[in-house]
Amino acid sequence: MTTVSHTDNHLDKIYYQASEWIRMCNAILWAMGTVLVPASAACIGLALQFPDRKFFLAPASVFIFAFWVYASRLYRATASSAREVLISIESEWKIEREMALYKLHGQVGLKRYSLFNTQVLCLILLILLWIILLISLPANTTAKTIVTVEQAGTTSQ
Repeated sequence: MTTVSHTDNHLDKIYYQASEWIRMCNAILWAMGTVLVPASAACIGLALQFPDRKFFLAPASVFIFAFWVYASRLYRATASSAREVLISIESEWKIEREMALYKLHGQVGLKRYSLFNTQVLCLILLILLWIILLISLPANTTAKTIVTVEQAGTTSQ
């Protein structure tokens, strides 16, 4: 018969809660991404369709995407703390390296090619795209429509 020490019982609970926290962080970030990324992209499409609204849509698009990046930054920090705890517990329990999932993965959120760094790169590219769109899209389409209508009216007379 084996006895479980008081510390091991607490480590079980901590291990479970920390791993659940990481899962929750990932679920929140990806769920936010499935809504915010298409919303940000929709602003680009709307700006192409309605160039007279581009000065509203550009900051809206960047803000929406930047909000996702910001939330990712916050959750990345807390998930990193939870990963440190989980790695320590796996070391404490002397779990073999092949079976220690968090030891194997390490701090994935802090690696060079992490989700957060990819998001920051995409945010920079989004800003550059908007600069190009703001310069290249016509300034006011309603004035062109009025001129076209007036020209059509004078040629028919």
